[in-house]
Amino acid sequence: MPDKWSVAESIYHCYLLLKLTRITSACYLPIARSYMKLRHPKIKRHIDDMENIYREKTMKAPFILKPKMKREYALEELRNLLEEETEKLKSCVESLTKEQCYWIRYPDPVPEYPNVVQVVKPLRIHEEHHYMVVMERESKNKEKSF
Repeated sequence: MPDKWSVAESIYHCYLLLKLTRITSACYLPIARSYMKLRHPKIKRHIDDMENIYREKTMKAPFILKPKMKREYALEELRNLLEEETEKLKSCVESLTKEQCYWIRYPDPVPEYPNVVQVVKPLRIHEEHHYMVVMERESKNKEKSF
């Protein structure tokens, strides 16, 4: 479709967001963990709610997350990239305790300083959103071809 991302570009976009989150986490989480150990905070409640921002009209992707693919990828390659990045992010957060996952907040004012759990949940929602968009588009294209 004109002015729409291809399936490969949609997957690559999800990969870019996951990679950006992982790189940020790899730098930020060790510092936040150290700070938490110094403060010895008491967790009052475990907040894991995260609004599904994809239900309403969605925003345009920032330039850093727009898929500028330097080469063509097979869908299997893209899926592998996404899965490898998922595993890397898992290894960034797997050493965190439950308390750390809820106490550590990312310095992002737009989603109101989400904790680790609240950062990971939208990644899944985001991928699901793009999957549904691609499936809808594919379904419309099949209807047109009949």
